Amino acid sequence: MLQHDRLIKIQAYLKENQAASTKSLAEYLGVSIVTIRKDLDMMEDAGIVTRTHGGAILVDASANSKPSQPPLLIPDRIDIVTDLAKDYVCPGDFIYLGSGRTCISFAEKIKEVKGISVITNNVSALSILKPHVENIVLLGGEIVMTPDGLFSAYDANFSKLVSGLFVNKAFSGGVGIDSEIGLTVNNMLSAHVTRTIPQLSEEWYVMMDSSKFGIRAFYQAAELDKISHLVTDVTNETELQKFRDKGLHIISP
Repeated sequence: MLQHDRLIKIQAYLKENQAASTKSLAEYLGVSIVTIRKDLDMMEDAGIVTRTHGGAILVDASANSKPSQPPLLIPDRIDIVTDLAKDYVCPGDFIYLGSGRTCISFAEKIKEVKGISVITNNVSALSILKPHVENIVLLGGEIVMTPDGLFSAYDANFSKLVSGLFVNKAFSGGVGIDSEIGLTVNNMLSAHVTRTIPQLSEEWYVMMDSSKFGIRAFYQAAELDKISHLVTDVTNETELQKFRDKGLHIISP
């Protein structure tokens, strides 16, 4: 098969499936993984795809999947939290960025910081960061759309996927946080990914707005002793002291 024909088939495959691994594309087209990697490199240079850790997605995959989706609305409480968190990003930092709209808001705040490198599974944040961040790795896996139209990639073998990758700061959110239970989420795969963060990063900043305090979702994602910093818009000292007593550094207005 000529390369031109392969490129057309790869693009069609990605439009239908949103993402693909090099292995699945090689099997689909009956060529070697080396050939697929060269094809994907060419397509990335042309701005057609974005390479992921072990595969690729279409650059406009998230936009094409929800053509009528309105711009993401960020509540003021999230804006306050991400404004606080952005001050802890420095030029040259190596960052892990989690999924969810809090992390999308955070991506907007840090995109102009010079010299940062980002590892993320947040497909929806990719289009924000890619024009500004030279070194960005999108971790592969199953593309999942949340109820509010956001895209993230999850992989049951996430811990193996990030083995050998290290960052000095991780920023993520969650569904709820409780002074007894810790950080919780609603998705088993999300819980698995979140539990891997401490092995990936020196410091972990969890960004949780006031609507998430006292909430216990389905899956525990982390005990409080795994978290370095809690970034929040909550100002109630009695509530915050519960987390300080567990060893967390609190960042609040």
